[in-house]
Amino acid sequence: MAVYTSIEDLEKRLDPQVLAGLADDVNPVPDIDDSLTREIIQQAIGDGGSLIDSYLTGRVDLGDSQVQASLERINATLALYFLYRRRYVDDSLNPLSASREAVESFMVEVASGAARLGVDPGQPQQQGWSTTTDAERVFDGRRLSGF
Repeated sequence: MAVYTSIEDLEKRLDPQVLAGLADDVNPVPDIDDSLTREIIQQAIGDGGSLIDSYLTGRVDLGDSQVQASLERINATLALYFLYRRRYVDDSLNPLSASREAVESFMVEVASGAARLGVDPGQPQQQGWSTTTDAERVFDGRRLSGF
């Protein structure tokens, strides 16, 4: 299981007291520095990483630096979803339920090749095939469809 985000990354996205409140079941005042709290947060990060791996391992170069930035955001979203799920057992009440569904749909598209990770939104995505009018033809999608 790979880890694509850290507790510190989550603290940048969500107030540390709120983050601690999602994970701390022991202290009357949630403590982000409590070892059990940090362990629960780390488990949520791991659950998100495992979900990412299940969709993308072997399909995407997970070590690419641009891909890593995308995976950090995706893992943070999934980790926060899993932490909220501890408090909202009913997924319809979980404020990140729709975000998790959107992330999973996106990962399905990435796994199938319909979308790419680590691409600057301002850059056009490279097509899966090319065509040319030169004498040296490159096989396009129509010509390769029979294979």
